[in-house]
Amino acid sequence: MSTAIAYGLPAAVGSAALYGVAPLMQAVAARREQAGSGLGLGLLARLVRRPLWLLGLTIEMAAFVLEVYALSVAPVAMIGPVMALDMIVFTLLAGRALREHLSRVGVVAICVMVAGVGLLAYAFEQHGEVGSLASDRVLLLFLSVGLVFSLLAALGANRAAARQRVATAALGFGVAAGTAYAIATLATRQFGLALDERRAGGFLGAYLLELLRTPAPYLLIIFSVLAVSLEQRGLQGQAAVVAFPVTSGVSAFLPVVLGLTLFDEPAPTEGHFIAFVLALVLIAAGIAGLARDRAAAVEASEAASAASRPGRADIPARMP
Repeated sequence: MSTAIAYGLPAAVGSAALYGVAPLMQAVAARREQAGSGLGLGLLARLVRRPLWLLGLTIEMAAFVLEVYALSVAPVAMIGPVMALDMIVFTLLAGRALREHLSRVGVVAICVMVAGVGLLAYAFEQHGEVGSLASDRVLLLFLSVGLVFSLLAALGANRAAARQRVATAALGFGVAAGTAYAIATLATRQFGLALDERRAGGFLGAYLLELLRTPAPYLLIIFSVLAVSLEQRGLQGQAAVVAFPVTSGVSAFLPVVLGLTLFDEPAPTEGHFIAFVLALVLIAAGIAGLARDRAAAVEASEAASAASRPGRADIPARMP
């Protein structure tokens, strides 16, 4: 069994579980606030004064520590999809806290995701290399392209929200937040690799000091704040359980693509590669199925709410 499976996988599962609990608390706190606008920074400024939201942030910090450790012993191509398990935890708990229920389609989607993670563990049982550090040039490219894409997605989501298109707005905020989280994950990976170098005999302080001279910590700060603020916009709406799967899916699979292409992480070979591809397909299908189920539930709820409102035909005619 590889180190990635023995240590990285449990750490990633634990991190995903905590990441799933934190947004639930933040969603409850966000729904108690006045509707946000723009990038959600004003909403975020109000939320930092709420104890419940701060508790969620503390849990997220604990999840981050576990994520750093996981990325120090396992490739991001494995850790990224495993982190998508956070949406399962969030969705199951949201059924009670946010009164958003899960249908049979959602249950099947969750089972498919769990099966995908099982195949992912098999795919990396003998392949756990962590790859190489990203160059400053690559990190700066992530900064510019990721920032522009996130802002454009947020702009589209704001327009959809203004038109009362709840599910579309949640999708837009989910994509924007997911992209920001993915880039934050890549910055987190830099810290994980620094920890890996420390175990190889180096001095951790020297590596961390060197990282401070690169764009990595600043990407982590910028995109973490941006991701959290955009996520709060999505969680504040009625389609919170639509926004969260989209955020989770984008943040899970974008690092996989980049890890295998830009960061020299070796992909599993032969039968393990087939299991790896199938695992990604199953996890993606689970995410899509869960998001579709949630979107349908929101549309049904909106239709029922609209039907219950008194219309012109419901007003009795006055007698002359």
